Amino acid sequence: MGPTVVALTLWPGLALAGVLAEYHVSALAPNASDAAAGTAEQPWATISHAAEVLEAGDRVIVHAGTYREHVLPRHSGREGAPIVYEAAAGETVIVTGADVLTGWARVGGDAPIYRVPWTHEFVIDMRDGTPVRHHPGDEEHSRSGRAEQVIVDGEVWDYPQLVLSLAEMTPGTFFPDPDSGFLYIRMADDSDPAVHQIEGATRGLVFGANPWMQGASFDHVVVRGFTFRYGATFPQRPGVWLLGEANALEDCTIEWMAGGGAGVGPKRGAMRRCIIRHCGHTGGCAGGEDFVNEGCTWEDNCRKPISRGWDAGGVKLAVSRHGLFDRCVFRDNGGPGLWFDIDVSDTVVRQCLFEGNEQQGLFIEISRDSTVEDCAFFGNGLRSGEGWSTAGLTLAESQHCTIVHNLLVGNLDGLSLREQGPRYLDTADLGPLAFQNVGHIVAGNISANNQRYQLGLWYDTAFFGMHPGDKGKYASEEEFAAVIQRDQPDRWFDPLQQGMTFAHNAYFAGPGQKLFLYGVPWRARFREFDDVASLTAATGFEAGSVVADPGLRDLGEGRFELPRTGDLFAQGFGPRWKPAGMR
Repeated sequence: MGPTVVALTLWPGLALAGVLAEYHVSALAPNASDAAAGTAEQPWATISHAAEVLEAGDRVIVHAGTYREHVLPRHSGREGAPIVYEAAAGETVIVTGADVLTGWARVGGDAPIYRVPWTHEFVIDMRDGTPVRHHPGDEEHSRSGRAEQVIVDGEVWDYPQLVLSLAEMTPGTFFPDPDSGFLYIRMADDSDPAVHQIEGATRGLVFGANPWMQGASFDHVVVRGFTFRYGATFPQRPGVWLLGEANALEDCTIEWMAGGGAGVGPKRGAMRRCIIRHCGHTGGCAGGEDFVNEGCTWEDNCRKPISRGWDAGGVKLAVSRHGLFDRCVFRDNGGPGLWFDIDVSDTVVRQCLFEGNEQQGLFIEISRDSTVEDCAFFGNGLRSGEGWSTAGLTLAESQHCTIVHNLLVGNLDGLSLREQGPRYLDTADLGPLAFQNVGHIVAGNISANNQRYQLGLWYDTAFFGMHPGDKGKYASEEEFAAVIQRDQPDRWFDPLQQGMTFAHNAYFAGPGQKLFLYGVPWRARFREFDDVASLTAATGFEAGSVVADPGLRDLGEGRFELPRTGDLFAQGFGPRWKPAGMR
């Protein structure tokens, strides 16, 4: 019996043509076999077999179960006839990179250490003929940058439980040693691991293709409704990687990857209504060119101590353009919630919530021509250790961005502009550009009750005087200014000369908080201001207006109840979708 042929159904997000060949996979069915017909009555046993068979316009329904496999689509769909992988409605389908480990044997000695054969080696690079097993490659990340995971009765162990020698093993640790061919474990209570369910992540990819490994991509593939977990991934290497054009990841959960979470792109990729959480490094997103992220949540990603200055956050995106983040949530991630770095252009962020991220809620760096509108930023940057320019929203050495109708409350700073440029970059479409904060439009925003500044112009530029490193090289500030303006005019960066527009913004500072920072504190001409009139009179900078009370009620611990019928919203300040309050 062949595949079932059904009448066309238009699934959400798809535009199909003709008929759809529908197959079934059910690992729990007693008669499941990859030699079967793939019908509902005679289902296949693995999703990987479906990936070998499916052609353009086909769909596979995957039924409840835990699938311990790496699924690599072998064929592409086409425009109007994608290949669809879909979890059965109302059923829980888990695709995991982990296998159950059995056959534990105790190692000799007093400590209750056990071992099991381990043939899995995760290598990111070779250095002088020696495998590099952590990323980044420096010694600081020799443990946090490793890909191995052990799952003990459903609890993930990777960092800090992973150690690098038997001598380091204490209760609640494991040691993967591919050189000896064993994985060692010591249970937290020193019990025998045989009485527990122990899983080990044995696959670096759970679904999709890695360009350095498989060397293949696929187009017009839709993946919907799955839970993906426990990939032995490195930073910058997602466990779910829809590599190609016009692929979509919808209604999926990607969780507990050792390094990277998910990636869709580089052309016309989409992620819709996905949850990306608890990944050791960045959660990942759809990116590249003409990409869409809609209704997704990134939560508790970048949980490992990977350098926050390198590649961190719920999402870090680079060299991407013509994109959208719509109605997304970025919450409690290490590093920034969302980070644009290195020429992200023509991208819209709208109606998104940024809450409780370690650093910035949204960090736009060395990027251009993007719009942030109708977003809410709460409690971001409070775990950053007083990082300079850290705010709910930070613009850093970027160009021509539009920041309108946003609400910034209870962050370290509300809105910050950081300037330490120019930073030169050879862009793909416009060639070499000098990135500095120029041409921004900032209007209709509410910035209130942020701990340091409601608006911070963190300009580390010669316009504000000598840097501490310049002292001793010049006889005076006047000599420094004359020499810089003559010899290095690009370092003389006056905020008033950069074509920026600030209008119709509302600011409120609570006790112990400041309204405005103008320049960085380590340069002589920096100033702080507590009202708009003083800022404008002293500098000529027009920021907006100050309100006596924005109608916020302080709930403590960085939480605020937002006005439900506040005058500010009625006057066109803040998000036009009027967020009712925090979670």
